[in-house]
Formats: sequence, structure tokens, C-alpha cells
Amino acid sequence: MQALVTAYQFSSFTLDLVRKKLLITDSKKELPIGERNFHLLHLLCEASPEAVDKNTLTDKLWPSTKVSDWSLSRLISDTRHILGDDGESQEVIKTARGIGFTIYDVVRHSKIPESHPIKKPSKAKPLLLVCNSLLVAAIIISVASVLLSQHKNAKLLDALNRISQYQDNTYTAFVAQANRRNELVEMIEERLNVKRDQQFEKFFAENYSRMNQQERFVCSQMRAITDTGLMQNNKNIVETLNKHPAIFEHIEQAKALQQHLRFWLNKYESIFKTREDMCLLYVGVEDKLPYPSGVDQKIKEWLAENSQ
Repeated sequence: MQALVTAYQFSSFTLDLVRKKLLITDSKKELPIGERNFHLLHLLCEASPEAVDKNTLTDKLWPSTKVSDWSLSRLISDTRHILGDDGESQEVIKTARGIGFTIYDVVRHSKIPESHPIKKPSKAKPLLLVCNSLLVAAIIISVASVLLSQHKNAKLLDALNRISQYQDNTYTAFVAQANRRNELVEMIEERLNVKRDQQFEKFFAENYSRMNQQERFVCSQMRAITDTGLMQNNKNIVETLNKHPAIFEHIEQAKALQQHLRFWLNKYESIFKTREDMCLLYVGVEDKLPYPSGVDQKIKEWLAENSQ
């Protein structure tokens, strides 16, 4: 009988396929991970050492939903964040240029599955047809409940559509800022013969006084992206969440998103606006309020399921 893979071990992690858990191998500590993030790691480990192309990943991760390339890029970014990885170091999830993504050095753990006797189907019980006043009343109540639910869903649909658009705008601005950020890092490292070994905010603030005119120009462009593309969209998301608390009942990570963005906006008002040496503004793990992994996908999935 063919052995089944029950777990994949890679880097310092173990992907337990039986219990659907991601563990730190040495300590056996469980890491929080979304269902789609888990599925992504499963696909990459299963194909290792070969890379999985982007189209295949998109088709398997969103089999019944049409999504953009942005959805996969965000999922990769969120999953790297869970693993303590990022797009620069790529210690775990590697980008295969022109193809897709891969994970190297995967160890497969297997066991022989136990055989189970085939259960004979039980005889079908006769279907009893009951039609009385209680059944009619139940149908009326059910129809009324459906109509009320549809009315509430229409409001949720509009609110979450707007939040999804704000998130798309934010991500577009973030990518543009990240490109300028990397450009500024290279300029400073090359001219001052230094190496960035700290968080971007601190690196730019410590070297701001030594920046030349060209470097400060790039810094000002990054600040402009924070002032417009990031701040306004983040503010719109928080305002929409505040006006529609029912969202928290449907999107599991919406409350964490609200807390993250409230902290971001407070940091923007109290620190970023008063310090010109802050070329950008981040709120992450070091602030104990990281961006909730996978919340963008959860919102798009809800919209896809409820827009039929």
C-alpha cells in the first residue's frame, strides 16, 4: 500500500497535514495560520524542489473565484510574514523568476494508512411527508428571515465592496512606496558605505541628517505617498468599519484590521506629521499590532460568495 505524506518539514517549520497545523519544529509551538496560507504551503512543499507557476497556484487556491495577480502576491506576502520571512531575504519562500514560487529542502514524513472495512450503506428510511399548520408557519418565518437577511447583506455588500477598493488602493500605494524605499536604501548605502541592518524607519531617521538633496527628494516622495495613498484609504477603511459593526460578525479578522489601522492613524497624527526625518510609516510586529494576515482575501471571498 502506498505511503501517504503526513507532514512536510522545511527550514525551521513543520506542516502537519493530519492536524492541519503549522509548527515550529524544535519547540512544537503552533503558529496561527489561515486556511489558504496553509494550502499555499502545502502546494509548494508538495512540488518541492520544483517551482509552482502562478497560474497553477491561483487556480488551486481560488478554484471557484476569479482573482487578480494582486491576491496571490498578497497571500505570498502574508504567508512570508507568518514564517518571519519577507520578499527581500526570501529565506523560506523563494521567487522563481518568470515562473512562480518554491520552497527548497523539504523533508517528507510518511506512514502507511490503515485499511478500513467498507461500510455497507444502511437501508434508506421511508420519507415521511408532513404538511400541517406548524410546517406552513415555519415556511413563512423562514421566508421572512431570508428577506431580512438579504436586506442586511445588501448593506454589508456595499460596505465591504468599498473596503476592498480602499485596500486595493492602499496596496498599490504601498508597492509604489516600497520601490522608492528600496531605491533610497541603495543610494544611501552606496554613497555613505553603510549597510542597512535595522528597520526602515530607524535607518532613514538615523541617516536623514546625512542625506544629500537627491536622497531627500526621494524621501519627500515617499512621505507624499503616505500622506495621500496610504493615510486617506486607511482612514476610509476605519470609518466604514465604525459605521458597519455587523462586518465583525462576518469577517473574522475585521476587528484586528480596525485596531491595526487605528494605531497607524494615531502614529501618523502624533509622530509622522511632526518629524520630517520619517520617510515612511510602518506599524507591524514590533508594535504588537501587525496587519492581520489574509484579511484582504477573506473580504474578497465574502464578496464573491454573496454577490451571486
